[in-house]
Amino acid sequence: MDFQADLNPEQLAAVTHGTGPQLVLAGAGSGKTRVITYRMAWLVQECGVDPRSVVAVTFTNKAAQEMRERVEQLLGMTPLPSFVGTFHKFSLLMLRRWGEHVGLKRDFTIFDSTDQKTLIKRALKKEELSESAFPPRVMQSTISAAKNQLVDASAYESRAKGFFEQRVARVYKAYQGMLREAGGVDFDDMIALAVRILRTQPGIRDAVRSRLDYLMVDEFQDTNHAQMSLVLELVGGEGNITAVGDEDQGIYRWRGADLDNVLSFERSFPGAEVRLLERNYRSTQNILTAAGELVAKNHGRRGKRLWTDAGDGELIELYRARDEQDEARWLVSTLKGLQKRHPLSDMGVLVRTNAQTRAIEDEFLRREVPYVLVGGTRFYERAEIKDLVAYLRVLRNPRDDLSLRRILNTPPRGIGKVTEDNLLHVAGEEGMPVWDVIFNDELGSFPARSAGALREFRKLITGLQAEAGERSLASLLEEILERSGYTSMFDPEDPDGASRLENVEEFVSAAQEFSERRGEEAGEEADELTAFLDHVALVADLDGWQAQRGVSLMTLHSAKGLEFPVVTVCGLEEGVLPHFNAGEERDAVEEERRLLYVGMTRARQKLFLTTCSRRRIAGRYQDQEDSRFLAEIPVGALEVSRSPELFQERARGVRSYFGGGNAPPWAASAPKTSANDTRPGRRPTRATAKGLPPSEEGIGKGMRVRHATLGKGVVLDVEGSGPSRKLVVFFDRGGKRKLVARYAGLERA
Repeated sequence: MDFQADLNPEQLAAVTHGTGPQLVLAGAGSGKTRVITYRMAWLVQECGVDPRSVVAVTFTNKAAQEMRERVEQLLGMTPLPSFVGTFHKFSLLMLRRWGEHVGLKRDFTIFDSTDQKTLIKRALKKEELSESAFPPRVMQSTISAAKNQLVDASAYESRAKGFFEQRVARVYKAYQGMLREAGGVDFDDMIALAVRILRTQPGIRDAVRSRLDYLMVDEFQDTNHAQMSLVLELVGGEGNITAVGDEDQGIYRWRGADLDNVLSFERSFPGAEVRLLERNYRSTQNILTAAGELVAKNHGRRGKRLWTDAGDGELIELYRARDEQDEARWLVSTLKGLQKRHPLSDMGVLVRTNAQTRAIEDEFLRREVPYVLVGGTRFYERAEIKDLVAYLRVLRNPRDDLSLRRILNTPPRGIGKVTEDNLLHVAGEEGMPVWDVIFNDELGSFPARSAGALREFRKLITGLQAEAGERSLASLLEEILERSGYTSMFDPEDPDGASRLENVEEFVSAAQEFSERRGEEAGEEADELTAFLDHVALVADLDGWQAQRGVSLMTLHSAKGLEFPVVTVCGLEEGVLPHFNAGEERDAVEEERRLLYVGMTRARQKLFLTTCSRRRIAGRYQDQEDSRFLAEIPVGALEVSRSPELFQERARGVRSYFGGGNAPPWAASAPKTSANDTRPGRRPTRATAKGLPPSEEGIGKGMRVRHATLGKGVVLDVEGSGPSRKLVVFFDRGGKRKLVARYAGLERA
């Protein structure tokens, strides 16, 4: 192979680097993987390095497989003797060989996330702690975070402060004991235990280092503390490491990634060479300039400026929509209009949250446009949506056994598998539906505790049935959520929990939207609940349109590593992007800015952005403010079009000229936030949507408070002051939560 012909000068310098550490800051689309694969080939072919002494680690099996195949092709060497795999796979090989030094047998079992959750439930039961107060998912993520910081159960116990941490310490200790009794490890243990072996067994560490001459680390900005510790133990501070990454694409802080591993690389590896890859092979210059000016507002970066030979290209188009339905209609019409130049498979639609896909999916299905939901579950197939649909079906027809069994113990209410099996047995013996057993039977054949739980479930369903005929769909769903305590299963501080809560709110919005649309249509004979359930079933059943390759719809997180000729980033509003969970914390806002940067740099030729003047949240319209990021895009980068529904004027041809951080001219014409809206783009909880006052500075430590969905609780601690003031609250049925005070919608109990 001809290295000089295949690589640009900056890539060639990184590939042919001699000994010692180097950090390669590879901008979006600059050939990051090319550098790693060509360096491996150069070391073996040109330097005569034994391929068995060259190791490359990355984060996904897919990335590792692609890397391995490219090196094999370059060297004509199949199979490649080098290790190319994930951090976890490398750690696993170490544990299989030397696991006895950390108490493992050779045949230890690896427990996946489902197994972990089962053990955590058992640990909670052993410690006599309630699953509703201490949700297993919250326990699991808290323990995982501790392991990724190399804090074992004993260390966590010694550091635990306050009510919540002390109980986590008990669960952590019990959980870890159960893992060892079962002869197993979880995924977080694998890296932590590999680090422990290297730190406590100098002979093994020296043996590993003697066999590992060169280490390549892909996506270095995504490494956490445990992974960085493993790297340091493998090569030492002066070893032959090539770390390739981009601090501007660091979007996994919430998962434990530590951007400081990139920003302070020379502190860990003194004398390291730092190289920049700034030539982009993907996007036009207008896209690169706009994205670069945006991300340059971040403090947590080393700095680079991407350039390309591809020409300026078209301006970025911004569409100002009236609401999410208008946004979806414009999006689908625009993409359909581009089909003469681009097949649908050339198009990517990116959103900040999973909940945003609902309106877009509905419009794709309505207009018969094939699409593929990448890295996620289609809206109406998400577990939380199917749960709520099951509640509605049971209210309409409690003898629907399939739906009844889905919600019988969701959320957990003391009706376990044994009780359910007994119910099925009695129903089978009597030849009747399960509900008839619950409704008619005195339940005397069941243990007292089970019978009590079944009576409470009966009371819940009959009470909701009485409300069903009197309430609107959205109001009925809110009542289901309130009475069942369904949302207490999800931790709003956990990204997955927050996403599920947003999906629940979006389903309430879908119900409200359906009611309004149905009210405008004549000839509907079915009652509203039945009509809505029929609508949901029909929409979900139209997924055949996804059988053919179409538009790719995904979150911004899922888009990393992908590219499309045409990209649309939807929802550039305060509270959406940046997400309301970011608050005003600088690091969190900077990660949101990096998310938008990642989304923009997925586009090769054409980039669209959208923003809504209002957005329906939990069934109610909320006035939206434009994302602060829009004002950070440079002069002349945007061509703006306005919705006729919003401005009653022609939709296209309006050019925006702004920059320097000042608000764009069109921002002044945007509708003002309503008087009861306490912050730009505020995303209300159900509490604020109902009109409850936001938290006041007067709420302090030790006070009893009430939340619309989490119930009553006590304030354990107060962090910070002013707009970023946070309250740590332990709720009776929601467990420990950390809430931004001004958005929490709390009132004194």
